[in-house]
Amino acid sequence: MHVNRTNLKIAIVLNTAWNIYNYRLGLIRALIAAGHEVVAIAPPDEFVPQIVATGCTFVPTHKLSRKGTNPVKDWQYSQELYKIYKAQAIDIALQYTIKPNIYGSMAAGRAGIKSISTVTGLGYSFLSDGLVNKIAKLLYKKAFSATSLVAFQNRDDQALFQDLGLCPAQKTTLIKGSGINTTYFCPLPKTQENSDLIYLFVGRLLYDKGVVELLAAARQLKQEHPATQFWIVGAIDQGNPSAISEEMLQEYIADSTINYLGQSDDVRSIMQNADVVVLPSYREGLPRVMLESLAMAKPIVTTDVAGCREVIQDTRNGFLVPVKDSTALAIALQKMYECSPAQRSEMGKVGRQMALDIFDEQAIINRYFEEIEKLTS
Repeated sequence: MHVNRTNLKIAIVLNTAWNIYNYRLGLIRALIAAGHEVVAIAPPDEFVPQIVATGCTFVPTHKLSRKGTNPVKDWQYSQELYKIYKAQAIDIALQYTIKPNIYGSMAAGRAGIKSISTVTGLGYSFLSDGLVNKIAKLLYKKAFSATSLVAFQNRDDQALFQDLGLCPAQKTTLIKGSGINTTYFCPLPKTQENSDLIYLFVGRLLYDKGVVELLAAARQLKQEHPATQFWIVGAIDQGNPSAISEEMLQEYIADSTINYLGQSDDVRSIMQNADVVVLPSYREGLPRVMLESLAMAKPIVTTDVAGCREVIQDTRNGFLVPVKDSTALAIALQKMYECSPAQRSEMGKVGRQMALDIFDEQAIINRYFEEIEKLTS
């Protein structure tokens, strides 16, 4: 079927509308501005009106079970996407997050349409051992034989999928993250002055995010520097096998190790008043919070793992620590404490420049345009 290549119908497929609103709105606006028609596809939530306000069409899915491992439900989700792709006469589907990648790729293959699957992270099932891991690999292999292109956010994940034989090298490319709006996330003056250092963690409260190591390191540092503060922003992801317990969280709140700020829709205003951003994760695609930190010129402390190492030049814009090592983490936090404000400011400037040069939203959008052009011309 010949398509007028100047005007494509492009699907953007994710596991939540919230995800589309937070990470893909810039891409949607750019595609519409270029004359394409965009169909956003996800389970509906309160962010649908803001998505529709961009001028795209929103088509809800009802069969996606985010945490479930029921093969019947997952197959129904794939069928649902297949029907939407056919009914909407989609030319190319851009799929993000695990289940849209797997079941969207299968649906696109059956519908005979092009698709780009972006691996934004590997998730619990891929990182755990045993049967679930084996099934996840089989599903990826089947799905990625049907997709046109697999975009990875870091080189480690790209190499891993090639080494495991889940995706042929010629079908892969590197697109570093979802991009960051460096005009919105920019260096801002503090609105509150603190006498001592504020360390900030933003993310779901999961073992995989290094939360337990952070809590231990925070307790250690607070013994020597009681006036330092550790701000924790994020939810306990109920139902996630890697979630920490409510009791553990309460213990560290009760002894004032941490200031727990809950979930927030405005991380920028919190980050604005923090001095250092910490993410001791076990593995990432490309951590959004780190991009926000770089863009806001905050020095960072993160782990030497896939995804995280992409955002740091050790000692230049922060400190890199070994994974799952609370002692090493405490030492890095101590080193950050011992830096002068001028040294931390200099680290922040290096990070800001990285955000502008490598991770700016416009550069990422341009990469998607390049790949769409290649697949559809």
